[in-house]
Amino acid sequence: MGVAPFFDRARQSVAQVLRDIHPDAFERRLAETVVTLAFDSQAASTAEGLASLDMAARLIARLYARVRVRMLDGDDVLADELIALMRNINPNLEIVIEIGNELHVAVVAGGTNLEADATVYMGSNRWIARVSTVAPVGSVESPNPFGAGAAACIAMANVFRAVFASWIAKPGLDIEVTFSLLNFEMGALAANTDLPAGLDFGLVPLAGVGAIGNAFAWAMSRLRGVKGKIDLIDHEAVDLTNLQRYVLTAMTDVDASKVALAASALKDSGIDARIFAMPWAGYVEQTGHYRFDRVAVALDTVRDRIQVQGSLPRRVYNAWTQAGDLGISRHGFDGNEACLACLYLPTGKRRNEDEIVAEELGLGTQEQILRVRAMLHLGTPVGEQFVREIAANVGTDAATLLPFADLPLRAFRQKAICGDAILRAADGAGPELEVPMAFQSALAGVMLAAEIVASTPNVRTAPPATRSVVDLTRALPNRITFPTLKRGPGPLRCVCQDPDYVSVYRAKYGAESV
Repeated sequence: MGVAPFFDRARQSVAQVLRDIHPDAFERRLAETVVTLAFDSQAASTAEGLASLDMAARLIARLYARVRVRMLDGDDVLADELIALMRNINPNLEIVIEIGNELHVAVVAGGTNLEADATVYMGSNRWIARVSTVAPVGSVESPNPFGAGAAACIAMANVFRAVFASWIAKPGLDIEVTFSLLNFEMGALAANTDLPAGLDFGLVPLAGVGAIGNAFAWAMSRLRGVKGKIDLIDHEAVDLTNLQRYVLTAMTDVDASKVALAASALKDSGIDARIFAMPWAGYVEQTGHYRFDRVAVALDTVRDRIQVQGSLPRRVYNAWTQAGDLGISRHGFDGNEACLACLYLPTGKRRNEDEIVAEELGLGTQEQILRVRAMLHLGTPVGEQFVREIAANVGTDAATLLPFADLPLRAFRQKAICGDAILRAADGAGPELEVPMAFQSALAGVMLAAEIVASTPNVRTAPPATRSVVDLTRALPNRITFPTLKRGPGPLRCVCQDPDYVSVYRAKYGAESV
């Protein structure tokens, strides 16, 4: 079976969505399933159709092992290009020519019907993503990729629900989806418009170029006729396990700089991309200015998000994935609605970083926690003795972890835990990590990119409420966007309710900058 070299991470991701599926049952399901990516000349001749097909191909190759690609009414040039793209991601991919007794699930772009055990049609119209399991929806020609990218993500979520229906608590496909990435409303309320001629969205720092940041860069790279500057901020390199959901990556990108990879994707877009291979604090220090009109946040941790909010941008746009949902949020600071830090205030006692890292590495005594605390503070290499101790604690072959002995503890944790080395070596043993599906991270990134362009002055008539939340494990509801207010008076106060922070913010931007 043509599973990808990063299959362990894909299996881990699926197991978190389908809690009751056994690894053997998961692999059998993939072996007996063929996913068809099909299109006609209508899709192949429009920029939006091509964008949907490109995103769908990138998502298919990260999970499925057996794929068929079909041009429904013309030559196979584009089909060959899509196959090449998917094989760059998964060189083991099995390309199927004829369908036999397998479960056959198809995702179709264009205006042509296709029979299968389950068929999902995807299309778009500028800001609007359209998905149907009833009839083709088609794509239009425009320089706006946001509806097209979102449609592919939602369509692939439906493919996943069709393939793994037996393990989903409330199985079901979307019948008809009309979703606007302009005002983040559904159905009849979904707004649409053309991109203004000569639009310039200004300078936007992107904090974090991981899975969400990859999809953000993918969407921005397909914009045409739009100008702007994006500062790409991330200090990490691509790991093999990242390929499970980083849509820009192929096998040749392992060990590449995340920011350099995103900048390469943007080089032909007309958008000026600058790379900063450093954390947010380093970016603020290096750039030497402390006024940020808008910041896009695609970070993994609460601490990092709060650090960005603490630097007091005028507006923050945040994207996330978590167990059960994904979304974006929009934040001022000096107003009634929640700032970014408000969303992540603890509701109970929160463990320290040293306690979390110690638990992940099998170190439970107070003496060991203090040792971890010191290692985190000093930033010195963990060393061979520490690596062998950790390997023994978690039942892992030390040889798997010794290549990371020269790294400081945070980087060691990134490679050994977040990079999945312990999980691979221990055959599934070790701490459980949150690993979203590729279509979840991709939709969050496309939504974030759309919000940055849509929030540019003179693009839309009014901003949406604070949070737009989507759960792709079930059919989409009629409403996804909701306001979130600051917390009321109490002992737990956010920085946006601190007079000193508010005073500094108002000195930067004025009291009306909400």
